[in-house]
Amino acid sequence: MNPCGFLSTVAFLAVLPHTAAALEYPVGNPQNLAGMEIAAVYLQPIDMEPAGHMRPAAETDVHLEADIHALATNPNGFSEGAWIPFLHIAYELTKDGGTDPISGAFMAMVASDGPHYGDNVKLDGPGRYHLKYTIYAPDAAQNPLSHHFGRHTDRETGVRPWFKPVTVEWAFTFAGIGKKGGY
Repeated sequence: MNPCGFLSTVAFLAVLPHTAAALEYPVGNPQNLAGMEIAAVYLQPIDMEPAGHMRPAAETDVHLEADIHALATNPNGFSEGAWIPFLHIAYELTKDGGTDPISGAFMAMVASDGPHYGDNVKLDGPGRYHLKYTIYAPDAAQNPLSHHFGRHTDRETGVRPWFKPVTVEWAFTFAGIGKKGGY
């Protein structure tokens, strides 16, 4: 193979998607609210950078995610399937029979499968859990980034007002995630 052909092949292979991906476990079915499709998944804990934004993978059981994308009916200017930025998402997990909920807030991040919201979470072992997400719009008082994402309000280019906070809930059984890298 000539050097140009070899380099072209290497460049082509470099841009192909990676075939090894972490196994995601869905938490119930996606829910459609406020012009958004909201899905919950978990996978093995993830190491992140910069360090310090979430608990280290070694100290947690799962990486919990909120995958939130616009529906075709989204009134806020997002195209169908587009990720919706600047949301604030509070989560709460309660194990059946447990008394202390596990709670926190997701951070925005990006991975090989695209942008999402997530956090590394320490669970109370295997068992049945109840999961609740409360999702706050970019302008919500509860959203620490509420002054960092505006919306046009004029007649020509404006979009509809942001949604009121929405809550989605699921129940699921956590049996573990298997050996990291075993996918």
